[in-house]
Amino acid sequence: MTTTPTAPSPARPDTADDHRQLTTLEGWRAFTSTATIPPELLGAARWAALSEPDRTLYDEQRLDYHTRLTAVGTSTLRHVVNAGRRLTLLNRHAVSARRGLILSGAAGTGKTTTITQFGKAHQAIDRRRHPGVDGRIPVVYVTVPPAATPRMLAVEFARFLGLPLTTRANITDVIEAVCGVAVDTRVSLICVDEIHNLTLATRAGAEVSDTLKYFSERIPATFIYAGASTSNATACSPAPAAVRSPAGSA
Repeated sequence: MTTTPTAPSPARPDTADDHRQLTTLEGWRAFTSTATIPPELLGAARWAALSEPDRTLYDEQRLDYHTRLTAVGTSTLRHVVNAGRRLTLLNRHAVSARRGLILSGAAGTGKTTTITQFGKAHQAIDRRRHPGVDGRIPVVYVTVPPAATPRMLAVEFARFLGLPLTTRANITDVIEAVCGVAVDTRVSLICVDEIHNLTLATRAGAEVSDTLKYFSERIPATFIYAGASTSNATACSPAPAAVRSPAGSA
């Protein structure tokens, strides 16, 4: 009996989970734990023998794989990973004056990709150091909202950690909850993206900067900031994707 070859089923079919945001714990964990598996490459004869529906499914699987290709290890990405790794080691037992890193550059130069890839690498290292330990959240990834206020930023941290918030919770309650959970879950790296949305020339921007500094003092973690180079941004450099490691993390 002759059977028609069928295309292998997609490794990761499209689901609602694919659209989880990195700024949530579920989305971040999916991003850091999902492996990209290349589909089986069929020869010309096997491909031609597929039925039309199976051929369409196979082609879609290959296209889906190519949209999930891993990031290229550019010199900037390697530099950030190496510098960030050194900082996390230096800060591991620091009580105060922990060092941070600022990544700045023009739009579209891969700043978000770079810090998320470093976060992914850091989380993998943490898993290897603590195998089988549940309840750890080694990495927090947040973005600074446009026209941010201190409470808006604190809520971004709380949203990532999945903390339930009520409209009656004031900023002090939110910050205390965030710091408590971050310490209990052993957060050791905090990536703050879109830092250019923070404008120090305004009162709100200065207060958000103070809030970040307060977080960096309360949470024993390495802070990494990324944002576009603008005259109003806290992280500003004339060179694309410049990396700076300041003495303080804020």
